[in-house]
Formats: sequence, structure tokens, C-alpha cells
Amino acid sequence: MRQVLTLTSEILTVLDEYRDFVLANRPDKIFSDNWPVKGKFLKENRPQYATSLECIKSMKPETHDGFPPDSYGYDLNEPTIKQTLPRLSPEERVHAEKFLEKSRWLDDTLGNLLGYRFCALKMFYPENGYIAWHTNWNVPGYNAIFTWSDGTGYWRHIDSTNEKEGSIMADPEKNLVHLQDKDGWHVKLGYYGRKEEHNRIVWHSAFGGPRITLGFVVFDENIWADVVEELTAAE
Repeated sequence: MRQVLTLTSEILTVLDEYRDFVLANRPDKIFSDNWPVKGKFLKENRPQYATSLECIKSMKPETHDGFPPDSYGYDLNEPTIKQTLPRLSPEERVHAEKFLEKSRWLDDTLGNLLGYRFCALKMFYPENGYIAWHTNWNVPGYNAIFTWSDGTGYWRHIDSTNEKEGSIMADPEKNLVHLQDKDGWHVKLGYYGRKEEHNRIVWHSAFGGPRITLGFVVFDENIWADVVEELTAAE
């Protein structure tokens, strides 16, 4: 994964507006238990276990479906908001509609700057928020992962670059990459491979909060080249 720490002022203006909206309307302060947040490891009082070597070494990669086995955070993307609306109280629905409107605004505004508007993920992580080890090999593609943090959170992945054919998980002990968040926004650029792409599989996890993650997925390599050019223009 390539980490880009300097973004253009145009992109930062859009990202900051979304961040300000989310922090001014923190989902964990607004929504009740009607909003699903999972959090198995949090309930067990071990949230950082989700990103630990112990956790990934306990997994069975051959049965992994690509999805995270656990997470603690609020999915603020349009499909999840629409699915959750019927469970909410009337007052909560008013707030959810605002998040829905802001989600569409972000897709259009940031998408226009990138030249590509498919945002697959909008997550807000409260304190002790996390997403456990997973691969996304069920949805392979090029990814631009924007993250805002106060610098206390982090990202981890397992580097599979040197793996041989047939491997589906590199040795976590030898290939762990830990990337501490910067204070503010940054973006990670990379490709999440299919289960058959032995040297492009990206087992990854993240921890920390408050933390915001936005994930744009690109499936066309030519479009991806344009997105990368836009996102690295300020470096």
C-alpha cells in the first residue's frame, strides 16, 4: 500500500467539510442500539485484539470470505443507511436522512474531483473503534482509502509481495506492516487481490477513534491511473 500524506487543497476542502459534519453529528452520540455496530471484541474488553498478530494467526484463511469477522464503527454509506432506517426512531431517522444527504454530496463532490464516484465505504470509528483482519478478496480492485485521525489510530497489513503461487496468507510475524495514522487526512493507494492472486492479497485491519475512513474502489486500470495522478498531484 502506498501512503500519500499530502493532498491538494481542493480535495482537503471537501474532506474537511465531511469530517466537520460527522464530528458535529457523532453517530455514537445520536443513534441508539437500533444502529448495528457489531463490536464483539469491544464487548469482551479487548478491542485491539482485532488488529493483533494473535488474532490473524488464529484465523483459518482457507474459509475466509473476504469480509471482516468483526468491527466496531458506524457504516455511513447510503446502502447501510437505507437498510437501517426502518429500525430507527422518528428522531433518529431525521439525523439518518442528513447523513444520507451528506453521503450523496460526498460521492458527487469528491467523485467529480477524482473522476470516479464509487465510494464503497464511509466509516466512523468512535474511541476504541476497529475493523478486524480481512482481505476484501470477494471484491478485488484498486482502492483509494482516505483516513482522518487525530494521529492515535493505525493501519496494519500483511505484505504478500514475495509470496509464491498457492499462498493465501503470508507469514504474519515476518510480513507485518504497521502504519501509524498522521494527524489529519491521508490516503492509501493499492490493489486488493483475489484469493488466486497470491502476491497481491492484502490482509489488513485498523484501530483507533475518533477516526473516519472513506474507501473508493476502482475496477478499471486506466481510470485508476487517472485517480492516482489526481491524488498524488500535491506530493
